[in-house]
Amino acid sequence: MALSFFSGGGSSSYAKYFDIRLDEDYIVFRGGEQEAASAHLSGKLILCLSEPLSVKHIRLHLTGISRVCWHLPSSSATGGRKSWRERVFYEKTWSFRDPGKGKTEILPGDNYEYPFDVVLEGSMPESVEGLNDTYITYRFKAEIGRKYAKDIVVRKPLRIIRTLESSALELSHAMSVENIWPNKIEYSISTPTKAVIFGTTIRVDFKLIPLLKGLRIGQIVSQLIESHDLTLNPEDPDSIRNTYKNTRTILTDEHELDAENGLEIIDEAAEGYQFSRHLDLPKTLTRCLQDTDTRGIKVRHKLKFRVQLLNPDGHISELRATLPVSVFISPNLAIDDNNNLVDQTPQSAQRAIDDLAQQAPPLYGEHQFDQLYSELDPAGYSTPGPGSGPGTPFGTLSRNLSEENLASMNALTNTDISASALHSRLSTLHDIRHNYPSPSELDHHQNADGENRRLGLPPDYFGPSSGPNSHSPTSPGFSRRPSDEIVHEHDHIPSGMATPFHPQYAEVESLSRVPSYSTAVRTTVRPRDADLPDYQAVIASDFVIPPPQSPQQAYIRSPGRGNGAYCPTADVLHLRPELVHGPEDSDRRIRIMQARARV
Repeated sequence: MALSFFSGGGSSSYAKYFDIRLDEDYIVFRGGEQEAASAHLSGKLILCLSEPLSVKHIRLHLTGISRVCWHLPSSSATGGRKSWRERVFYEKTWSFRDPGKGKTEILPGDNYEYPFDVVLEGSMPESVEGLNDTYITYRFKAEIGRKYAKDIVVRKPLRIIRTLESSALELSHAMSVENIWPNKIEYSISTPTKAVIFGTTIRVDFKLIPLLKGLRIGQIVSQLIESHDLTLNPEDPDSIRNTYKNTRTILTDEHELDAENGLEIIDEAAEGYQFSRHLDLPKTLTRCLQDTDTRGIKVRHKLKFRVQLLNPDGHISELRATLPVSVFISPNLAIDDNNNLVDQTPQSAQRAIDDLAQQAPPLYGEHQFDQLYSELDPAGYSTPGPGSGPGTPFGTLSRNLSEENLASMNALTNTDISASALHSRLSTLHDIRHNYPSPSELDHHQNADGENRRLGLPPDYFGPSSGPNSHSPTSPGFSRRPSDEIVHEHDHIPSGMATPFHPQYAEVESLSRVPSYSTAVRTTVRPRDADLPDYQAVIASDFVIPPPQSPQQAYIRSPGRGNGAYCPTADVLHLRPELVHGPEDSDRRIRIMQARARV
């Protein structure tokens, strides 16, 4: 509190104003003592002098004090026994004027500002105020020392609030107790969150389903209980601690059900009672503290419920349940020096709850009925073509062995592709896989698009019928050019569809085909030494493992584009690597084959 006049020695004529001004009214730590970040405290010491003033020093002190105390009742005439302990756990001093020991300084009449700041560690205890003789407080004390007059002193309290982080589990986890009392009642009592803001409201949801015919529900009592564990020497081992425990009732709510009009169908299964109660918390710390555990002061809260059950035979049973809750102080609700909420209107409490809801993760209960993507109407949604990223096949069409007509999508890369078109293509691809012909039919009709359409086969996506932007089989941008030297005897793959990567892998073309997920999960796992089926055999029918065969043999083509001559001595596993390089070495391979023919 600012002092404009002072007692003793006529000091009021020298100092017109003396006060401590803080940039922030309180310090906020988010999280526990082990995880909270440090906070910066800053302010100014203001001094206004109308006349010169002789001073010994001008200092500012910040002190943190913890006090634990309790009274035990006694039957003796001397009264109860009192136990207490007070400690100073934090001290900080700023010296603004200090002429030296035994010396004084004359301050001319003027206005003076002395800034100060300090970094407070996140592990510092929070302020605990509201109990009679037990507290944790921080106090500023500014003093002007004078040699022949009384010192000028002004004090100001500092409140440190420890609140919850936005990611704290207490803010997102609902608390509930639910069970079945056989042949009595099925019950569920819950709160939306475990954490509750001081000065606001606790919502309690009840669900009561009688299981006994004629059972009636009587009075329902809800209570908020606060427990105190006070320890004089918290740093000592548990075996020698001096601890006092106490509890008090913060609020009580009594409710009577309307037995005639309260029944409703719950979960489309049974008749019962479903309702909510709102418990208003006190607006002052003297009647309700926040949850804390620091410097020997431990405060906890819990909700206790009692439900009367009126049995048909006349006797009364009682259902009891307990739920833990955590009360914390919100920085959005200011508390004055008397430990009361500054704004006690319901609107301010609702604003604090809304601000907290925006910071905390969304509750599952509020989003479990959100619409799924599969239920959305694809009309009106579009996917950009060129901007789809490097993984999209539209630019390069890298999956040239895919069954889907990716080449025909190349014409759409400069425009937006609607979601409905993508859905249509996926359904068409599904029908193609179910109607795909056997490998023998594909062998006889692989080069005729007209025959392919007659048989229900997909068109040649890499041929002329792919659309205005289609490319020939030898286009370097969309398929690999086949090797002119090796064609497997058992593979009848159209030219341009596949090229072996290395001669020692005879069936690499079949292995490079990627089956669908449904085909892959139907296929049984075979040993590594067994011959693997090709792609067409797997999707056509159930594959039977054939017996091991001799090493694969190969055709060697002549330099021209005609049919290749069969060479039984040319084992694929023994061909030299230089014969199966890429198409850029085709001229060199032709010269090698001509030299071999002359030999």
